Amino acid sequence: MTVADNKTVVVTGATSGIGLALISQLRDAGYVPILTGRNADKVTALAASHKVPGYCLDVADAQAIASVTAQIEADHGPIWGLVNNAGIWLEGEFTDYSAKEIKSVMDTNTLGTIMMTHAVLPAMQSRGSGTIINLVSTGALYTRKMISIYAASKWAIRGFTGCLEAECAPKGVRVMGFYPGKVNSAMYETAGIERNLDVAMTPEQAAAMIVTMLSDETMVWGQVSGRSIEDYG
Repeated sequence: MTVADNKTVVVTGATSGIGLALISQLRDAGYVPILTGRNADKVTALAASHKVPGYCLDVADAQAIASVTAQIEADHGPIWGLVNNAGIWLEGEFTDYSAKEIKSVMDTNTLGTIMMTHAVLPAMQSRGSGTIINLVSTGALYTRKMISIYAASKWAIRGFTGCLEAECAPKGVRVMGFYPGKVNSAMYETAGIERNLDVAMTPEQAAAMIVTMLSDETMVWGQVSGRSIEDYG
């Protein structure tokens, strides 16, 4: 058994990209990763192929969060770690966004992260241990045109994460933010946006940083950001 000691870690949005890469690396490091995602068929197939537990979960659904996290704890014991990875990219002129698009991004990126945290944090605090990592974005470290709603969703999580970092650390629980730059994943394609991903970091590189943040329980990594060296051209 490794230093991870079979600690259960829930990963949201884990059917592709960083989330899926993280599932493999957590398993190899000795954790018990819980794969979650909105697409039931993908969750079932990927959980089986990676030999990990899988649960269908849409983080935009508060009732689903409550029921699924309770089921995970019933099946696997206490949730030691949570990686809030699920997210939606939205790009374009603000006035061109529909109300439905705006709500979808905020419900997933912002409220999903907040409500997932709300579901698992009380038990972590009562035990005096646990770790939550929020996937924020370098888009929460600067401003630029064409990403107003996406940036709003992530700037909110930047503030949320920082406040909980200070609130929870004295209680033995680490709440940390990882701020990746461009990642070679399907997020942009899913949003209908073209990107040159040849210069992006890989999901595996991002996942490795998250495992590092999880592993040293004596450290709180407040705002860890990173991007591929090729992305500075």
